[in-house]
Amino acid sequence: MIRDNQIIHYTSDEAIRVSIAFTAGIVEKARQSHNLSPVACAALGRTMTGAALLAGDYKNHEGVSIKIAGDGPLGAVHADCFDTNKLRGYVDNPTIDLPLKPNGKLDVSAAVGRNGQLTVTRFTPKTTTYTSQADLVSGEIAEDIAYYLYTSEQVPSTINLGVLVDRDYTIAAAGGFLVQALPGAKDEDLARVEANITQVGALTTYLKDHPKGEGLIDIILGGMHYKELYRQHLYWRCTCSRQRFESALLSLRPEDKESLLKDPQVEMTCHYCGAKYTLSRDELAALYEKAGADQH
Repeated sequence: MIRDNQIIHYTSDEAIRVSIAFTAGIVEKARQSHNLSPVACAALGRTMTGAALLAGDYKNHEGVSIKIAGDGPLGAVHADCFDTNKLRGYVDNPTIDLPLKPNGKLDVSAAVGRNGQLTVTRFTPKTTTYTSQADLVSGEIAEDIAYYLYTSEQVPSTINLGVLVDRDYTIAAAGGFLVQALPGAKDEDLARVEANITQVGALTTYLKDHPKGEGLIDIILGGMHYKELYRQHLYWRCTCSRQRFESALLSLRPEDKESLLKDPQVEMTCHYCGAKYTLSRDELAALYEKAGADQH
């Protein structure tokens, strides 16, 4: 199976930009790391792909965090894309399973919930972060992100996200595309693109049949002149580390530190990647002792 995770950016002479992301390998990694149920995998995969599409329009190492907090049994869905091409994510209740829809599709909307909020935080290494929110409109994630872009960032957008889970629960296909109007785009050109998109059909079916997205941009921007701007590989990464784990332990209140020293060991698990960090009582005592000595 093709696992070439990447994002490709295009622009047309008609002032329309398109980003296409292929994320099957990353979603499979998330599935394995969190033991995700199929519907949880679909929700997280769509959200991580959406984060990559939102962050990938910039070359200044921008990061984007998306949190989708609905009233469904899945709980909140968290996804980060940092340095524009490194992804991580998790869901609050990863093993939730629900009956399929009558059409045989995973019921992501019921898992996420139709009431709640989508929160997007954008950040760069040299600028202040900013956060904005929008209400959920369907719980299907793509529609919710499109609504957020229109109401919070005033950018008319079409976004399509999909994750296809195979019978053995592995990821058969995953990806998405984002179409946005640039200043000067004409209504008739946008309408043409909307009509073109209907020819793609079900995105996951297309990606399963065309693992590298062959011909997808030709359909979306059919009848227009366009060029590829740049492409990036996408990676499953996390920012957690033993050093961060130790820093968190050092930041605790004195009474909490004393309480931890009563246990034979302390263990922390990263929500995002599932990595476990463990310190024995002796190692923890030595850590606190060294920190105390460094302060004098």
